[in-house]
Amino acid sequence: MGKTQRRGIQSIDTGIRLLEVLEKADGPLALKELSARAEMDPSGAHRYLASFVRCGLVRQEADARYDFGPLALHMGLAAIRRLDPVQLTEQALPELVTETGYTALLTVWSNRGPTVVHWQRSRNPFVTNLGLGSVLPITRSATGAVLVAFLPEAVTADAIAAEARREDLNRAAFARAVERARKMRLAFVDSSVVPGLSAVSAPVLQWNGEAAAAVTLIGPDRELAKPSHPAVVALRRMCDRLSRDFGAELKEAA
Repeated sequence: MGKTQRRGIQSIDTGIRLLEVLEKADGPLALKELSARAEMDPSGAHRYLASFVRCGLVRQEADARYDFGPLALHMGLAAIRRLDPVQLTEQALPELVTETGYTALLTVWSNRGPTVVHWQRSRNPFVTNLGLGSVLPITRSATGAVLVAFLPEAVTADAIAAEARREDLNRAAFARAVERARKMRLAFVDSSVVPGLSAVSAPVLQWNGEAAAAVTLIGPDRELAKPSHPAVVALRRMCDRLSRDFGAELKEAA
């Protein structure tokens, strides 16, 4: 038996299949459909469900269909409270940088805009004035576009307005970049922020679909602005995986 394999309780493993089916369903399910999706005999599934109902993991509707109960809700909320998307994303960056060879920035939205909270350098360093606490331009950065795409306007409006008072904004171009970011879960820039460097950014989403953070790869390679670039593929794959871990439901990216 390998180190990653542990002996468990088979009956619990079997019952979990019913809960997994409920999690993927759009709503309550009748016993026949629920047991079929879990590839279980209805009588056996009913016994598991009876136990789940008694402990509150599952509830039975008036029409006899089954859905998650109050204990499942409380467990889900507790799990969400204990998740720290920013910290967990930071822990994933060394592997991303090793895989891609590009420097990675982790940013969150502050009252001033996209703010760098972690900097994971690659083996090929370059000179830049960006560092921890740096605030990136909203409308000229890949990070700004991807965060605005996945945050409510009420959250981002003041910072965008403040940037508009400091510089002339190409609002039409930025609107197009934001729309592309929503469809692709990616945003790209060339050297508009750091001369000679290209960047691609992807969001890390929470259960409500809003961005908890953004991860940005930067480097001198202009090919980094292509969605098919292996580093870009790796970036979105990592951010999508983290987003799903945090409860986000992702549509197929364009």
